Amino acid sequence: MLINVALTDTCKSMTEKDRIYKKVKSIIRKDGKKSSYIGEDDFVSLSKDGIKINFHIKNSALDIQNLFRVVKRAQKIFNDKFDYALETIEIDIYSSLSEMRSEGKSKSRYASWIAGIYDGKIRLISGQDDEDPNAIYILLTHEIVHLGICEMASGRCPYWLDEGLAIYLSQELSVTYMERLRKALKEEKILPLDILENSSVAEMEEPLRQLVYSQVFSITDYLVQSYGWEKVMSVTQQVRRRPIKTILSDFGLNYYLVEQGWKRWLRNNIA
Repeated sequence: MLINVALTDTCKSMTEKDRIYKKVKSIIRKDGKKSSYIGEDDFVSLSKDGIKINFHIKNSALDIQNLFRVVKRAQKIFNDKFDYALETIEIDIYSSLSEMRSEGKSKSRYASWIAGIYDGKIRLISGQDDEDPNAIYILLTHEIVHLGICEMASGRCPYWLDEGLAIYLSQELSVTYMERLRKALKEEKILPLDILENSSVAEMEEPLRQLVYSQVFSITDYLVQSYGWEKVMSVTQQVRRRPIKTILSDFGLNYYLVEQGWKRWLRNNIA
């Protein structure tokens, strides 16, 4: 049904419009003000093609259409890079860290700085006033890579490769992080891969955390540039069945050789 409310006289038109819309007036937003009958329990779900996004319907900062597009894009990236299809992806988007902690499985892993995590389900925080609204797209892509690697490798991928790939496939590092890496290289304070094999950054101070992230990203970049994506993909696919050090030995490598080759490569790139 088409309702014609256009009248020549503006004042008369507004009066007529108010009369027509009187019965739905309480839900019409005016001047950005919220007019809602939705209470605090406003968590809803969007489900399609194995993708499920749970979010607060009142979170006006979320562009759900774009978030869904990001998930589909990340699915394609993972399939293209690893020849592995992610059939099911579930994502919870919270409004605060405390809310995420109350729902999560591994509460000790949810440090105060964490904005996203994968613990069997992807969990993100959105709605903080000081955040870049586009940062959630990086976080979402990053955590989907973690989900994919965990699923493909049955949770046996070493931390340095798992985290390195998640960063490498989702973003570039900031100048701050790269400067932290250059400083550690110059002062010979690089962390050995043996330490990074089972490391967790949840309890680390920010400077060390920045070094870990920048180092695993850079090592992944080095492996891709020096040995090609096919070898990196092969290593990642095989860790489900075999230890990482055995796989590397098939390519004539060990942790020491990877570290030394990476350091030379990084010094050359810096120069």
